Amino acid sequence: MSARAHRVVIGILVFVVLMLGAMPSFAQATPRLQLFGGVSYLRFDSRTLGFANDSNLEGYNVSAAFNIFRFLGVAGELSGQYGPHINFRDMAVGPQYLRRMGKVIVFGHFLYGKGRTFDSIGSAGGDTNWAYLIGGGADLDYRHHLAIRVLQVDYVHSEVLGAKQQSVRVSAGVVYHIGRHSSD
Repeated sequence: MSARAHRVVIGILVFVVLMLGAMPSFAQATPRLQLFGGVSYLRFDSRTLGFANDSNLEGYNVSAAFNIFRFLGVAGELSGQYGPHINFRDMAVGPQYLRRMGKVIVFGHFLYGKGRTFDSIGSAGGDTNWAYLIGGGADLDYRHHLAIRVLQVDYVHSEVLGAKQQSVRVSAGVVYHIGRHSSD
């Protein structure tokens, strides 16, 4: 992804967050703590590592978010995606913006941490370096403490094995809510 495309992605995400902030809020409580576990698909930018094409990796994504205010919290995640010749794992933390709209909680986050890649072709082996994720998604209430993460999309920027990767990850799964902020 070029620098121009990079700026466009960030611009779109900023626009979405600003539009969410302008929407009317429904008088419902938001969770104090969100625990997520689900499946993920990563379109990993493995061409930067000498592969002929990008790699389709499948795996897991788990996260916890402590919402300090009704609209802002701190999120941390751990994920791993695996393929036949390469895999990618990340551990990251950062701010999360959330907004309840009826039975749906929409969120956006910027997470920063470490990414780790293992390459089983040649002698490259593995490498750990910095990574950041920009993304968001939507959780649909299911029961009192349960929600379904219908969709989470993240732009994943990593720099491993001496090259920069610009990948996209999609996740879905189950969210468990603990505690509530009042709806004042």
